[in-house]
Amino acid sequence: MRRNVVIAALAAALSVGPLAGFASAGPADAGDLHCVTNLDTKVTRCATTPEAAKQDVGPAALTIAIFYDGTGYSGTTYTWVQAHACTPSYDEEWQWDDLSGIGWNNRVSSVHTYNQCDVKFFDGFNFTGASSTWIDQSSNLGTMGTGWSNRAGSVKFS
Repeated sequence: MRRNVVIAALAAALSVGPLAGFASAGPADAGDLHCVTNLDTKVTRCATTPEAAKQDVGPAALTIAIFYDGTGYSGTTYTWVQAHACTPSYDEEWQWDDLSGIGWNNRVSSVHTYNQCDVKFFDGFNFTGASSTWIDQSSNLGTMGTGWSNRAGSVKFS
């Protein structure tokens, strides 16, 4: 019995891998951790609080969007940063083609953008399937267009 407990504890420790130090060289399924990805460097950091996750994500990183897994800007967050503000035109400056790789496929329920940025969600990976309009902020993505709560598989930022 004790051996099974030790093996289970070891497996649990290994399963969090780089998240144990709240840092990852790339995207990882972070479960209930708050994560930040620098779109310039592709570096991801995760921690138990949004503030701790934002540490050491890159020089002069500006927040451009925060995803929430609850409506009303609540729940676990995923923050996107880059070195500069977005341009005011819709020119798809940055994109993420597979939200499942970071544990956020069909998970975004509300979104808030910053620094002139907007987001456009796609219900499939690699920007396939139906897409939302450009969204600045929404406390309930279920009320946007044909309903975008827990639906996004990929995203573009502009």
